[in-house]
Amino acid sequence: MRIDGQSNLEVMGHRIALDTSGSPGQACFVSHAHSDHVSALRNRHRRIIASEETMALAQAEAERAEEMDGLRLSLLPSGHMLGSSQLRVEWDSQSFTYTGDFKLGKSLTSKPAEVKETDSLMIEGTFGDPSFSFPEREEVYEQVAKFVTKQYNSGGIVILGGYTLGKAEELIAVVNKFCGLKPIASDRIAWACGVYSRFGVNLDVAKIGTPEADELMHDNFVAVLPQHQVDFDLAVRLSKQYRKSVYTAVATGWAKSMKFPVDRAFPLSDHSDFAHILAYIEAAKPKRIYCCHGNEERLARELQARGWSARPAAETALGAEEF
Repeated sequence: MRIDGQSNLEVMGHRIALDTSGSPGQACFVSHAHSDHVSALRNRHRRIIASEETMALAQAEAERAEEMDGLRLSLLPSGHMLGSSQLRVEWDSQSFTYTGDFKLGKSLTSKPAEVKETDSLMIEGTFGDPSFSFPEREEVYEQVAKFVTKQYNSGGIVILGGYTLGKAEELIAVVNKFCGLKPIASDRIAWACGVYSRFGVNLDVAKIGTPEADELMHDNFVAVLPQHQVDFDLAVRLSKQYRKSVYTAVATGWAKSMKFPVDRAFPLSDHSDFAHILAYIEAAKPKRIYCCHGNEERLARELQARGWSARPAAETALGAEEF
C-alpha cells in the first residue's frame, strides 16, 4: 500500500484518487458534495466511488466504480452532511480508511461517523489543534432555537446563515423541530432540502419567490441563506424594506476563532474538534496515520507526542512500510 503526494491510494495494482480529480480512466472517491471535494465529477472519463446522496446533491452522472479485483470497498458514514462517506479498503489481511471530512456524534440531518479498526488511516485535521473544542451539539441547537424564538416572538425578522449544502439544512431542521416554524430559504438551499427529503430527512421550508414565501414575509419571519450573504449590511437593507428589527446569525465551527459581522455566531461545526479526532483514532487503532485537509503538521505533531505513528499526507510519497 502507498499514498502519494497527490492523495492517491495505490494498492494491489489499483490507484484511487481521494477527493481529487485523478486522471482519465482513474477511479476517484468523492467523499461528499461540497464544491472543494467534487472535482472528479467535473471531469469526464472518471470512475466514481460515492454515495447515491452525494451524486444527487452534486447533480452528477458518472460511471460508478463499485468493485475492484482483489479489493473490498465499503462506504462508512462520516457524519459531515447528507451522504458523506468514508472509504474503507480491505485486501488480504490489510485495511485502509480515508475519513474525508467527518464528525462524531448525532445531528438532525446526518448519520454520525462510523469507526472501525484499521491498519492505515488518512484523517482530516481541519480542527486538528487542541485549542478547538466545541460544545455538545444539542446545546448549540438550544442556543440557536432560543435566539430565533426570542427575536421572532418580539416581532423581528431573523436571518440565519450557513453553508448552502449541509449547514443550511441543519439550521432549517433546528427551526422546524425546536421553534415550530417554517423558514424561508434561497433557491439553492430549498432545492437541497428537496434532495434531503427524498433520502428521508424531511425538512419544511418555503422557497423565496413563491406565493407561500411571499405570504410568510407579510409578517415577521425566519430565513436561512448562504452564510456569505448574511451580515449587518443585509440586516440594514431588510430593516428599511420591512420596517422591522432584523437579527442575523451564522453557524460555523470558526465561530470559536473568528469574528463575523452578525449579531450571533454559533459554534456549530460539521467537523470533529480535536478531542473527537483523538477519540476516532483511539477507537480505530491504526498502525500508521496520514493527516490531511488542514492543520496537517500540527495534528501530526500532536499525535506523535501521544505515541502515534503520524505524518502530514502532503509530505509523503512513501509506502506504509517506510514509517
